[in-house]
Amino acid sequence: MSRLRYMLPSSQSLFVFEAAARNLNFKRAAEELNVTQPSISHGIKALEDYCEVALFVRENRGVKLTEAGLLLYDSVRSGFDGIESSFQAITSNDTKYITVAASTSLAAHWLVPTLSVFQRHNPGIKIKIVTTDRDIEPDHQVDMTIWIRPREFKRTNSWYMCGEVIYPVCTQSYLASAPSIRSINDLTNHRLIHSSDPYRERMGWSEWLEIFGAESINVQPDLVLNDYQLAIQEALSGAGILLGWALTTNLLRSNKVLVAPLKEECHTDNAFFVIAHERNSKQEETKLLVEWIVEGAKASERT
Repeated sequence: MSRLRYMLPSSQSLFVFEAAARNLNFKRAAEELNVTQPSISHGIKALEDYCEVALFVRENRGVKLTEAGLLLYDSVRSGFDGIESSFQAITSNDTKYITVAASTSLAAHWLVPTLSVFQRHNPGIKIKIVTTDRDIEPDHQVDMTIWIRPREFKRTNSWYMCGEVIYPVCTQSYLASAPSIRSINDLTNHRLIHSSDPYRERMGWSEWLEIFGAESINVQPDLVLNDYQLAIQEALSGAGILLGWALTTNLLRSNKVLVAPLKEECHTDNAFFVIAHERNSKQEETKLLVEWIVEGAKASERT
């Protein structure tokens, strides 16, 4: 009989620890496991007391793993992945999907059209797209995801897609009914839309103007939305001008649905990356999909 059962306060403590360590956030771990945050804190404290070692360092803005926590997390993740693979091998022969996570706006305006073409060329590969309002780690449910990170970002099983480029966009119908725009200064006469996502920090109008030396222009967005996809929809309705991210607006521009009223565009120090779970990154189908996503993003960057 395994001695492990005598080395843990309960088997559930491993699931609590794994979720907390992966998210580095007790609140997110609680949401994932459908329990209260105090339950997560109590479970971690019980495990630490049982092991007589600190597994997390508590900080004002979250938690981080201690050396002991990192050692345990590596073992737990490896063990969970192995158990999951075994269950998949011995259970039903259901259709296997490659699951890709992304923001709603990226999924709607770039990923879905891109992967539709991919599947026409690779009809045997099944894909599931899930949208999320925050960056998540690839795990036993998500095979790959897309993040924005500094250009120098390096990580195993990560691939550079394209740079982050930001510029104003609106509809042609809005321009036809609004004051003319000859320069950045003319933005003061227009209705501006801004997205303030709670989990993904986005550049605001003041920051964008400052980059082009126009920080003296006093502009405040007329409408602030907490979801970039909602902001895109508002711009598509002809309601005003939005700061758009190239990867999510290039297709809309090429289809003449949105236009760029100014020539200025900001190339930031960030970039888009596709991140794959180490379990799947070497599988042939996943490699094909990663290559397609990377090439598609680079092609979009060149347009």
